[in-house]
Amino acid sequence: MNAANYEQWLRRRLSVFLDAGWIKRLPTAWQLRQAELEMTPWVVSADVTAEENYDGAPLGHPWVRQPFILAHVGLDNLRTGSGLGARHRSVCRHLELVYHRGMPVFDLQIVHTHPEGLPRLRASVEELLAHQTSRARRQNAIASLILADRETYYQRFLGCDGWIARAERLEYPAPDAEGNACPPEFFSLVGLVNYAAERFAPDPLPWHEVPGHALHLLGRRFREGRSMGWFQ
Repeated sequence: MNAANYEQWLRRRLSVFLDAGWIKRLPTAWQLRQAELEMTPWVVSADVTAEENYDGAPLGHPWVRQPFILAHVGLDNLRTGSGLGARHRSVCRHLELVYHRGMPVFDLQIVHTHPEGLPRLRASVEELLAHQTSRARRQNAIASLILADRETYYQRFLGCDGWIARAERLEYPAPDAEGNACPPEFFSLVGLVNYAAERFAPDPLPWHEVPGHALHLLGRRFREGRSMGWFQ
């Protein structure tokens, strides 16, 4: 995809946030890739999941549940960047099987960029709670092994003040309101996009400089004295 087509695609995907004035300038593909690399260690750390909500579930341990989540969500679950390349169904399944620390703002904003993304997520969660279709029964069987209280978690998405309704009203909370351990620029898709456009150079480096630059970006978390959290 050339630069013009990429900008057109990105503008279309982020139109709801551009129209709201939340994004002033779109990043280039290279700018967004740099921000994604820097964010990756936080995405795969224990900071973004609410581990206490898995306690008591048969497959709740982080090392045990991951293969089952991957099998159900698919390879999109391994995407650690903006998530804009993930299918809507994959993001919904991820949200339905993974406890996040507070409102899952980043993933809800990804869903928001898909056509009718939030209503489709609502319909999916309602189907799971109704437990009538074969799809719902199959997924609920998996979720019950991973999530300590599946139904209570799903209910948080629904209702006038549920996560989906708040997202539809663009009532996304600020990072400090959700007890999030990530840097604020990685708390939301909008934050990542703005950070990419403001922080990084728009043009790619010479190819021989890319590996060292990528390692430097991936190392930010560790330079700040943070571990991954999974071995504590």
